[in-house]
Amino acid sequence: MSAITTILDAGAAAAEIRTDTSAEDIATALLGILAACDKRGHRAQAQRLLDLLMDGLKPQPTP
Repeated sequence: MSAITTILDAGAAAAEIRTDTSAEDIATALLGILAACDKRGHRAQAQRLLDLLMDGLKPQPTP
């Protein structure tokens, strides 16, 4: 978990990643993607889900 925290902290400090995300959130999301796409032929779906996760980590515009 500490590696994920280090990455999140660096991204947040650079204003590249949301500040309201925890290492546990990321680990859970990655485990979910791996579980859902663990069969051969699901590579494209895994890539789409990883893209969604990465997009979701981008800072949200302030209203």
